[in-house]
Order: sequence, then structure tokens, then C-alpha cells
Amino acid sequence: MKTVLRSVFSAIGWFLTVILLFFVLSGAYQHFVKADHYTGFFGIGYAVVVSGSMKPMLNEGDFIVYQEQSADRYEAGDVIVYVRDPGTPEEKLISHRIVSIDGDIVTAKGDANDLSDEPFDKSRIVGRMAFYIPKIGKAVDFVKTPVGYACICGFIVLLIILNLIAIRREPKEERQQ
Repeated sequence: MKTVLRSVFSAIGWFLTVILLFFVLSGAYQHFVKADHYTGFFGIGYAVVVSGSMKPMLNEGDFIVYQEQSADRYEAGDVIVYVRDPGTPEEKLISHRIVSIDGDIVTAKGDANDLSDEPFDKSRIVGRMAFYIPKIGKAVDFVKTPVGYACICGFIVLLIILNLIAIRREPKEERQQ
């Protein structure tokens, strides 16, 4: 029974390590290599919800994972992430639902808003929401800071060391039985 539990915990540990490593490396790629800085590996990006405009579906502090799509794949009803005020100091990512598409012009609106956003060109869409995780946005924002990045890298190294120690101990214990 102990070996089964160890195997399960080891598998969970490696899974967490791989997921965290993916997000760290993808974030580094997104920040240092990719020109648009909105998505990382496989066109995957993430954002933190900063307003209540998409309530009740999304709340402040929710973590959104989105993926790039070709421009012709977006449809009315999709929750998208797009760039508002690109190339200016006020540039930010907005997560709203597509209300309509007329050629290359998109109109979007937050579910909780009365009015639609200003129409914009499809080229400003950076991705369609794939999924979200409630309430972990503050932790994600912390990880984006230099101190947070160092902490998460240290945590990944710790997970790897613990998993390697568990692997080295396992054969010794099996030999003793």
C-alpha cells in the first residue's frame, strides 16, 4: 500500500512540476522571444480578470487561459481576449464575449455591461478563452514579479529534488523487504 501511495504522490509531484515548468518557460518565451508578448508556447496565453464586467461567469481575480485561433474561427458568443489601446501606455487585455462580427470588425461586450465595447479589428484578438480557474489571479500576478518568478523557480527545483530523492529511495526499500 505504501508503494502505491508513493507512486501516486510521485506522479502528482511530477505532473505539478511539468505544469509549472510549462508556464514558467512559456512566460519567459512570451516575454523575451515572442514579438507580440500575448501568447507563449502553442499559442497559449493567460490573463487575470481585473473587473466585474463578465460576471457571473468570470469574477475579479479569476485566471483565464486562452489560445490563439485563426481570424475566421471566432464566432458570436465566444469569450475572447483582445488588446485595447494597442501600442499606448494604456494598452491592456480585455476579456469579453463577441456580440457580432461584420467582416473584420468585431463588437464585444462584457456580460454584466449594458453597453458594447467600441468595435475593433479582428487582428486585435489574441485568443479565445479555453478555461478559467477561479480566484488564483492574485497568486499569478505575484508570480509575474521578479520575486515571484524566483519563488516559483525555487519551488520547481524543490519539487524536482524531492521527486528524485523519492525515486532513489524506492529501490533501496524494495530490496530490504
